[in-house]
Amino acid sequence: MGNHDDYLRSIGMKTNVSKTELIFFKKGPPIIEKIVVNGSEITSKENIKVLGIKFQHNLNWVTHIENVSNKARAVLSKLRFLSKLIDLESMKRVVTTHFFGLIYYASPVWLTEQTTSKHWKKLNSLHYRALRTAARDFFFKFDKESLNKMFGRATPLQWMQYANAKMAITLYNLSTGPPLSSKLKENAYINDRRPGQATIIDRSRLKIGKQSLVNRLNCLKKITFCWTSGISKDALRINLKKTFIPQ
Repeated sequence: MGNHDDYLRSIGMKTNVSKTELIFFKKGPPIIEKIVVNGSEITSKENIKVLGIKFQHNLNWVTHIENVSNKARAVLSKLRFLSKLIDLESMKRVVTTHFFGLIYYASPVWLTEQTTSKHWKKLNSLHYRALRTAARDFFFKFDKESLNKMFGRATPLQWMQYANAKMAITLYNLSTGPPLSSKLKENAYINDRRPGQATIIDRSRLKIGKQSLVNRLNCLKKITFCWTSGISKDALRINLKKTFIPQ
């Protein structure tokens, strides 16, 4: 931190200590410590907010999911009012943009198969409340499957598996990509013992709770098509939808 602050000063910039946050990612209780950077004191926190995402010290996303759920509930009342004024097709666009865009913002970061059952239920409840509100189905005329087909929506679990698999495969297949792409290749190898299938296997040494590579990419175990042989973006999207989202 001191070296970083010295570098900024050398190029005519200055660290804004009031906007500088510190967090230690670890299992168990949080670490609360104070550090001094060139005479300014910074105290570590249990959680911090970065670009709208709330990171907890143990990478448990409970705080973030609760925050997103509260914002989503506020949108539901507006959807109920709007559904009286515009047609179903317009409501589909509104729900996709203003509700699911909010719910799934940066979801590959925080929505994983290790999310607690309590919060999966909460996300599922919000998902169907939004669809019923948009369709003005206040008396439960449609079952859940019919609602999903009507709006062309995947359930939260289906969306999580689809989005995480698409992101990981895209990163893995980049010939030259960002550092994250290189890290993925360094910490995993492809097991091709079964024809036409590829399984990503974790060999990373550093793990933080349930966020280890093998846990986060569990969804790749369900894929039955070969995704390591230069598959196109369109073919990848179509095959992943067939895998994770029932037609």
